[in-house]
Amino acid sequence: MKRKLLPGAKDFKILYLSNAPFTPSGYGVQCAGNCYEWNKHYDVRVLANYGIQGGMLGLNDLPVYAPLTADDHGNRTADLIFKQSSWKPDLFITLYDIWMGAYIKETGLPDPAPIHPFWIPIIMVDHEPVPEATAIAARASYRSVCPTKWGVDQLKRHGVPQSHYIPFGIDREMWRPSKSKGEQRKDKEWLSERVMPFNLGNHAKIDGDSFLIHINGANKDPYRKAFMRMFTAIQIFLQQNPDAVKDTRVYVHSWMRMARDIPHGAKVLHVDRFCSASSDYHMLQGVPPEAMARIARSADVFMHLSEGGGFEIPIMEALSCGIPVIAQDFVANKEIVGDGGYMVPTIKSESGALGKYFTPLDALQGIADEFKAAEALAKAYNGQDRGDLSMKARMKSEEYDWKNVHPLWYDFFEDIREERRYVPLKERMI
Repeated sequence: MKRKLLPGAKDFKILYLSNAPFTPSGYGVQCAGNCYEWNKHYDVRVLANYGIQGGMLGLNDLPVYAPLTADDHGNRTADLIFKQSSWKPDLFITLYDIWMGAYIKETGLPDPAPIHPFWIPIIMVDHEPVPEATAIAARASYRSVCPTKWGVDQLKRHGVPQSHYIPFGIDREMWRPSKSKGEQRKDKEWLSERVMPFNLGNHAKIDGDSFLIHINGANKDPYRKAFMRMFTAIQIFLQQNPDAVKDTRVYVHSWMRMARDIPHGAKVLHVDRFCSASSDYHMLQGVPPEAMARIARSADVFMHLSEGGGFEIPIMEALSCGIPVIAQDFVANKEIVGDGGYMVPTIKSESGALGKYFTPLDALQGIADEFKAAEALAKAYNGQDRGDLSMKARMKSEEYDWKNVHPLWYDFFEDIREERRYVPLKERMI
């Protein structure tokens, strides 16, 4: 820690609303990475809008509130804590979407008010521009935090001057590169014994010599994570590089049948025999982070053509493992990837119009050019710059190391505590 904390830090109460810290979601990972560390210095509790039901749970001295029944966003539960608990939070931090307006309330005036006077949302800006509903809620906040500089700029352009940049964090000792080619071979063989084939009758098994493409994304809506776009790019890559058919394999980490039937999508595009995934039962159990890191570094390239992501944590995980990333050059992805991968442009029509579309939030998300993504796969397969990109990926991930991220949070909290502290008369006297 670079900054000395003001006296009484352990009396400063922070309620953090997000996924439970043991859930293997991006929000859950960040909740654990933040709150267990913060709790060493402040009085921190979590309100889990996802991952726990039925009653409060204590995990390694971190209390975790369960949400009320059918309280999908946790706002009703938070309000109950504010009004009836003897534990009164000084700050209310949310790592969750805010566009739905769950954490603000009407006042009878033109502008809404937050449900807690010191509400600090951590905001994902995954559209271009920032959706109006997101900006309206953010303007009501006491402060806001965004994990990308691009997102901070978007928020400030749309009337949120109180936005601060603090990136997401990662444990770079766990998420590390392979120590040798031999270790990577063993990890591929280890993964091969733990996956479910998409095509049971015609399955190309992962082995130590495979060119392994890793895909990792939540299967929560049918389009945003772009599974079909990535399968299309793989199909084009294999058609244009027939020699790659013999050793190209794809591992997909996601629930297989939720918003989209992922195996069926691969079947329609005739790439299913190359694909494997964790079983839904393993997803139900929750794959441990140590195993996830091993999976990540077993890959040769990480592919993520998300049509809109505020800060795609699997990209950060791949970078930390020294795995080059293929991502769409849209919203903040280029900022996150840096020089550690291949940026794929948004698709263009013959007229030159970009393939961007309005989501229900009336802001734009983008469609990656599958042919350019296939070209990036070919470069990675042929080894062009892969070693150099691997080194640059690992170097880029240094920005996201928890040891660099937490001091930014402590500076942020201590500035707030200094601003809010009672100044004794003696200090105020001239």
